[in-house]
Parts: sequence; C-alpha cells; structure tokens
Amino acid sequence: MVDTNTLIDLHFCSLLSIIFDLPCTFIITDFLRHEIRFPPFIELSRLGLMVESLNPVEVLEISELLDEYDKPSYEDISVLVLAKSRNTVLISGDQNLLHVAVQKGIDCHGTCWLLGYLADQSIISYRDAILAYRTMRQNGRNPPKDECRRLLSQWKKKSKILD
Repeated sequence: MVDTNTLIDLHFCSLLSIIFDLPCTFIITDFLRHEIRFPPFIELSRLGLMVESLNPVEVLEISELLDEYDKPSYEDISVLVLAKSRNTVLISGDQNLLHVAVQKGIDCHGTCWLLGYLADQSIISYRDAILAYRTMRQNGRNPPKDECRRLLSQWKKKSKILD
C-alpha cells in the first residue's frame, strides 16, 4: 500500500515511473483516488498503480481510528486499514500516518526507505538516492525525518564505496 505523499515525493524527484518496475504492486484505496491530481491519477494508473475498495467493516475501522487519532486524514487512514487487512507493507511519506501504523503493529516504511530499496537493488545509485532526497526537500516535500536522516548517513558511506 502506498499513500499520496509518497507518490508526490517520488514525482518531484523524477523516480515515480521507476517504482512501478519493481517486483511489487502499489495499491491505494478508492478514497485516495480523488486526492491524486498531480501527477494525474490516470497517468499513475497507466504506470501500474492499483485501486482497491474497502468493505463495510474496514470503512467502520477508519471511523474508529479517527476517533482515536486526530492527525492522519480519513483518506490516509484508509490506506493503513487496507494494509492491515491485506497484511502487507504500508509505504508513506506522512509522519503522522507512520506513527499510527507503528502503534497498530503494521509493517510500515517511509519514502526514504523506498529510495534505499531502489539503491539496494542497483536500480539507482546511492548518490541518486541522496540527490532525490535533496530534490524532494527543495520542492517543499517532507519525508519522514528520522528514517531519512539515518538512511542518508548509510547512503553517503555506501556511495563512497560503490559509486
């Protein structure tokens, strides 16, 4: 599962199309579909972004989580619920959503983790991952700071060895 923040982050660093070449499926809920305007949803669906609907029990769970947590939006929580119900990883650029996911025991990672995965798979270089992070920040994007800080340190060491 992926949230719109991650998609926008990757769009700004020109890596969006590359993630759809990975051996995994990126899914959003139908609640997020209307949120995606830039880049347009139709472009993302052509690349391979999938949409799934929640069942009534899952929709009820969104309301329960919103009663418990005030920060993530309804749409963001919908992706968390989908990740939980499908027992899959949630990738999010939203610190508040990642916080709730951790508290609920959902396997989750941020945008920088995905950049690191691309570099670990030699799809991009570690230097490219560092540049992508800087580009995100220059465009006003704020991927999860703690995760990015830790990974940036690792990427800098690896780029000196491998790049």
